[in-house]
Amino acid sequence: MRFAKLHGLGNDFLLLDLRQGGAPLPSARAVALCDRHLGIGADGVLTLLPGGGAGSARDRRSPQSGGPSVRMLVQNADGSVPEMCGNGARCAALWIATDGCTRPGTASVMLHTDAGPRPCAVEATSARQGMVEVDMGLARLDAPRALPLPNRRADAWSVSMGNPHRVLFEEGDPLALAREFGPVLCRAENANIEFARKLGPQRYQVSVYERGAGLTQACGTGACAVAAAAVARGEASRGAPISVLLPGGELVLRVDAENRVFMRGAAELVFTGEL
Repeated sequence: MRFAKLHGLGNDFLLLDLRQGGAPLPSARAVALCDRHLGIGADGVLTLLPGGGAGSARDRRSPQSGGPSVRMLVQNADGSVPEMCGNGARCAALWIATDGCTRPGTASVMLHTDAGPRPCAVEATSARQGMVEVDMGLARLDAPRALPLPNRRADAWSVSMGNPHRVLFEEGDPLALAREFGPVLCRAENANIEFARKLGPQRYQVSVYERGAGLTQACGTGACAVAAAAVARGEASRGAPISVLLPGGELVLRVDAENRVFMRGAAELVFTGEL
């Protein structure tokens, strides 16, 4: 079975293109392949399946995007299945738009996920890398509530991007905070945990502790959650670009009048191989 390894800002994935047939990997096999010492190493596995559902017979044209319509299944490094993965969506869209990273391409791609359809616009000036904007859907927010940290409590915004997030705006180093407090909060909340520090107007430094993957270089849905929470807090402007700096690089977000979030960032092929 052919595979590709791609990454979005260092958030890396094994991609299996099964649009012509085949079944997703069993959970145990996905875990083994993601192991960074005994396997290939990745934060997760992306499986591309035909059309809008796993049972479709072939690719279909999406009426919304005008481009290929593909189902994307995500398996985390621990074998769990998240509803959505923003960096994974950019990697999958790049692969599809460039015919398996064999040529430059500019195309619209519709990805069907467990969080709903996600239209993507790909601009790849080379076969192996490009910029992808993803319509990440509506951000759904609840009022902030206090979560326990040692010696104090911190307000966290509950944000759903199809998957659950808890966003904490703090003055300290986001990476150090995520490393120290991310695991316990992730288990307690069964959610992705974002620590965000405002750097200036429309600009945030963010680190994320992800369900099923742990501390990662980048999290697309997490960046979206931070942008939506920043707008809800009244400190970021709706409709204007919001820069989120993650350990692996920068994502640019926009939150529209309906609370729909658009994410733009890079995706790149690392290598291909055979399992």
